Amino acid sequence: MTERIARTAGGRPGAVTVRAAVAADRAAWDAFVAALPAADPLQAWGWGEVAAEGAERPARLVAVDDVGRIRGVAQALVRDAAAGRRVLYVPHGPAWDARAADGPAVIGALLDGLRALGRAERGILLKLDPRATRELEADELGRMLRGLGLRAARADLQARTTRVLDLRPGRDALLAGLEKDTRNLVRRAAREGVAARVVRGADLAAYGRFATLLAGTGARAGFRVRSRESFEAMAREFGPRGDAYLVLAEHGGREIAGCLALTAGPRAFYLYAASLREPELRHAAGPYAALWAAIEALAADGRESLDLWGVAERGDRVADASWAGFSLFKRGFGGAPLRHPGTFDMVLSPAWYAVRDLRERLGR
Repeated sequence: MTERIARTAGGRPGAVTVRAAVAADRAAWDAFVAALPAADPLQAWGWGEVAAEGAERPARLVAVDDVGRIRGVAQALVRDAAAGRRVLYVPHGPAWDARAADGPAVIGALLDGLRALGRAERGILLKLDPRATRELEADELGRMLRGLGLRAARADLQARTTRVLDLRPGRDALLAGLEKDTRNLVRRAAREGVAARVVRGADLAAYGRFATLLAGTGARAGFRVRSRESFEAMAREFGPRGDAYLVLAEHGGREIAGCLALTAGPRAFYLYAASLREPELRHAAGPYAALWAAIEALAADGRESLDLWGVAERGDRVADASWAGFSLFKRGFGGAPLRHPGTFDMVLSPAWYAVRDLRERLGR
C-alpha cells in the first residue's frame, strides 16, 4: 500500500506515515501494543495468525514517525462477502496513544490508510471498535470517531460493557474482595476435590481438550465457538511468549471446567470459559475454581489487571438478557465497571452498504 502523509489537526503536514506492516515489524508491533493502556490481545500480531485459521485474513497497517518509531497500529481482519466484495474488521482497534501530542495525526493517518486498504480489497465497509480507558472514556472516544466521519454500527461486535479487576493488591486481598457467595464457592470447590492447574507454553493437546470442552458448552448454550485449530494457534502464538494462561480444572480424574486468558503487557483478558454441566457436578463449582486459579497465577506473575470481557451490570436495560448468568458469575469476582464506545462503521461502498444495512434491518 502506498505510504500516506497524515495531516495534523491544524491542517499542516505531520511527520506520520502509514504503511503495510511486514514480518520484521512483529517484535516492535507487539511491544507497542503491550505498552498502550487501551490495547489488548486482539491487536497483537499473533491474533491475526489465529484469525487466519478461520475465514479471516489479517491485513496490518503501521503508523510511524519521522525516525521510524511506531505510533499506532491497525490489524484488520478481511472476510469475503457477496459478489466478490469483502468486509473488514479491526477488532479492539486501531491502537494508538490518543493522549499523545500526535494522537490526532496518528488516528487520522490510520483511518486514511484503512480507507485505502478497504477500497483496494473491494470492501463494503470496515468496522472498528477501539477501547476506552479511565483516561479516555467511551463518550469522548465516540465523539472523536463521529468527528472523523465514522457512524455508529447497528450492532456491536464486541461487548460494550465489562469489568476490570485490579490484581495489584495480591492474592489475599483479592480473595477478601470476592463477593461472599463467590468466595464460598471457590472454597467449596477445593473441599470437593477440584484441582485447577495452569497450562504454560504451547501444550497443543491441552488446548485441544479445552476446545472440545468449549464446543460442548457452546452447543449447550447456543453460541458458536472457534475451532480446535484456532485454539492450537493461540497456543503457538501466545504460549511460548508467556502471554497465555490456560486453566483446566479436574475432578474425579476428568477435566470439568477451564478458562483461557491472554495478556498484553501487564493486562490480562478472560476470553473463554467452558464447563461440564452434569447433575453429579452441581456442587463441584468447577468454573469458580478455574477463574480463581487464573487470578492467582496472573497476580503471582505480576500482571496488574484482568478484564473480565463482557459483563452486564444490574439494572442495565439495554443488555442482552442472555448475559444474565455469566454476568452474575463474573460480578462475584469484583472489578470496576468499564464501558466502551461500541462498534463504528467506515462506509467504503455506499451502494453495497445500503443493501447490507437494509438486509440487516429486515433480518432484525
